[in-house]
Amino acid sequence: MNKVAILALTSAGIKLAKELRENWNNNIPIFVSEDKLENGLAVFPTGKFATGIQLLFKQYDALVCIMATGIVVRSIAEVLEDKQNDPAVIVLDEKGRHTISLLSGHIGGANQLTLEIAAKLNSCPVITTATDVQEVTALDVLSKEINAWYADFKETTKNVNRLLANHQKVGLIQREEWVKDTRGLTVIKENDPIDSFAAVLLISDKNEENLTEKIIQVVPRRYVLGIGAKKGCDFSVVKKEYLNFCQSVNVHYRSIKKIASIELKKEEPGIIQLSKWLDVPFETFSAEQLTAVSEKYPQSSFVKQVTGVGSVSLAAADLASNGQVVTERYANHGVTFALGKDEDDTCCMLWD
Repeated sequence: MNKVAILALTSAGIKLAKELRENWNNNIPIFVSEDKLENGLAVFPTGKFATGIQLLFKQYDALVCIMATGIVVRSIAEVLEDKQNDPAVIVLDEKGRHTISLLSGHIGGANQLTLEIAAKLNSCPVITTATDVQEVTALDVLSKEINAWYADFKETTKNVNRLLANHQKVGLIQREEWVKDTRGLTVIKENDPIDSFAAVLLISDKNEENLTEKIIQVVPRRYVLGIGAKKGCDFSVVKKEYLNFCQSVNVHYRSIKKIASIELKKEEPGIIQLSKWLDVPFETFSAEQLTAVSEKYPQSSFVKQVTGVGSVSLAAADLASNGQVVTERYANHGVTFALGKDEDDTCCMLWD
């Protein structure tokens, strides 16, 4: 379960909050005003609801508010960002008759949480997102389930979800069987004509060519990137060589879910900038950890002299993917790369 908090204002609301927590998860905190504080409850940060909920909004993945919808809307208005960053917000009336998905229904998971809570309280779930009402999938939900990236998130999501909600023809082409929920989509083969489709989703982690405006590539993030670099290697060099590396192994540059290297490089600006550009986490391993697996790969005496390990990028990719390294080492202009596949299925090599 994501990090969830329950908020209540009245005695009746607190009673329902306790019932929900008991039936759901006893570790979920319940926040109340100071005059309603008792054992097992917490006071709103700052001591006031309006400013307290704004702090909780930034600290939790989901807020379950047992109170009037209008109070919640007015209180969080100042801290709203966008659907990629806002937490799920669910609102319940004091008697638990209705459970309302108010904010971040898809990516934030409010719709799913609404259904879970409604089932536990035997209440009526209220979900108003058009795709859910029309019982079709949604692009942002689909991409979240397969941990995927696609360009122009806001505009593309709005356009594709509108097509799906209006029951217009949206095609689906998959290189592998990633997407399970195909409601509203028409599964088509790669060479089938697409003239009659309003849009086509292409699920692929490869460098796809001949993409038209109608075809939207959705890129599953399935690889970890092991990286090594000379001290002070500029981001422009790291980025250029990274793109060259992706081209050489035929993977989309956005198919990376994590970057890994040696602890010695944890403050390396070029690598940090790459992780920010790709919007993925950057983790490091100690020389001792890397040494335990580095002997499986070709060694560099120079790298070993500098870092204490004969292979950094390959060993980092190995540790970050539980041994599923799928490329050879790429090296050019002071930077090295290797890919590991961070999935449970059998790894397949990306080189001959």
